[in-house]
Amino acid sequence: MKKLSIGKTIRKLMSCDSGAVAPLVGVCAIMLVGAVAVAVDIGRGQVAQSKLQAALDSAGLAAGAIVGQTLDEEVLEAEARKYLDANFAGYTVDATINAGADGFDLDLSENERLVTLSARATLPTTFMRIFGHDTMQVAARTEITREMTGLEVVLVLDVTGSMCTPNCSKRDAMREGALALVDDLLGAASEQNTEDLFIGIVPFSQAVNIGTSRTDWLSDWTTRSAQDNCVGWNHANWSHTHTAGENPRYCPTNGPNVSTRTWPLTMVNDWMFSSTGGWYFQHAWGGCVEARHVDGEDVTDTIPEDAGFPTYFAPDTSSSGGNDWRSSSGANQVTSSRSANKGCPPSPVTPMTNDKATLDTAINNLNVAGYTMLPTGAAWGWRMLSPKWEGLWGGDMDANDLPLPYDEPLMDKVVVFMTDGDNDMPADSTYVAYGRLSDGYLGTTNETAAQAELDSRFTQICQAMKDEGIKIYTISVGSGVSPEGADLLRGCASLETYYFHATDGPELVQKFKEVADALSKLRVSK
Repeated sequence: MKKLSIGKTIRKLMSCDSGAVAPLVGVCAIMLVGAVAVAVDIGRGQVAQSKLQAALDSAGLAAGAIVGQTLDEEVLEAEARKYLDANFAGYTVDATINAGADGFDLDLSENERLVTLSARATLPTTFMRIFGHDTMQVAARTEITREMTGLEVVLVLDVTGSMCTPNCSKRDAMREGALALVDDLLGAASEQNTEDLFIGIVPFSQAVNIGTSRTDWLSDWTTRSAQDNCVGWNHANWSHTHTAGENPRYCPTNGPNVSTRTWPLTMVNDWMFSSTGGWYFQHAWGGCVEARHVDGEDVTDTIPEDAGFPTYFAPDTSSSGGNDWRSSSGANQVTSSRSANKGCPPSPVTPMTNDKATLDTAINNLNVAGYTMLPTGAAWGWRMLSPKWEGLWGGDMDANDLPLPYDEPLMDKVVVFMTDGDNDMPADSTYVAYGRLSDGYLGTTNETAAQAELDSRFTQICQAMKDEGIKIYTISVGSGVSPEGADLLRGCASLETYYFHATDGPELVQKFKEVADALSKLRVSK
């Protein structure tokens, strides 16, 4: 038997290098597992941070949306926190938003236009706890700027007599609300770019007053103005004198009986002779036009060159409650209740402008009279926004090439339509934009059927505007709007939520403010 030497054996073991890398492999394995663990937790943290950012952006938009209603930071913060919690919950495993100011904070800038929000959440780790890190923090920050995009806005406002029945609280509230809307929009724009925001006004009742300067829009101006040559006792171009009781007849194109009114009517812009009393009365065109009831042009945006507007000129009627403006009551016979312009809104349209003083003056001067013709107002609101009418309105609209095309980038077209009543076609001999009921311009001489036809045409105009991308907000006020009328206005609005009803004047002011705030576009700036 061979005898082993202990010393020799020890020397062999010390000189053997087999398995020398095993400890190094062990150390590297530990480090690799740790790196994978950290990567997993960091990935989870990134997911949590991304979801927190998205939830915070939504919370900021919610807060920014009510800046126009309240400037109380506590209210804004509560509203935003509600959306943050709702949008963040359940998206990440065990992640929770920190308590108190460390978890969520909202700050409103001094100019009340910038809302800054920040949030922090805690996420339990999965593998990093092996190294003594049980949790990790994720954070997000966002700024919401309450911003006005480019807008063309037309306020179509009801100026019917019922706005002052039984008192003028609705009219006054309409003025106040419209002024507030203008102030909100142009006031906000003044801090950005007023060049991209314009507002126009279309007062309507039983007709719309386009302004007496737009005679080239009339289809019958030449015919009517042919009789504009009757001169009277105080007219500058009468070259001789006469004694009391003398009945001179200076109307050569129509003979001595120019004051005898027939249908169609003849406009008289100077002094007119009345055979009943020897008086001379002036009946200039007041600026209103009839609806283009022929060929369905009353519901289109066709320009005047292709389809002119008939002159609004109310006939003389001596029946009880009629329009007896030829009575022998002297120079005072032309009154608000007796006139060739009876029912014509005294306030003309105001083409779109960004001059706040012009708009404020127009709104403050709004007065009321007449019946309700919803399609008449809607049609003129559309025409003020229709690109077909570029270059026709004058003033700031021509200077800025308005109305812009429907597809103009970063520009929205908006109609805000307000009324206090349903369509109303009077059954008597009252003259409106659709003539008299007996004329049958609406395809019927039945009052109920005529009003239903007005409803139909209003809906048709609203749909045509919506088809072109025009956003429509509708507002009703008071008990004069029936449930059916409310449905009509709700259907006209671009969305059901774009319809607002106010029970009284103070609430009407608030509804205007809500519409103004709805027009404020919000964006995430950072």
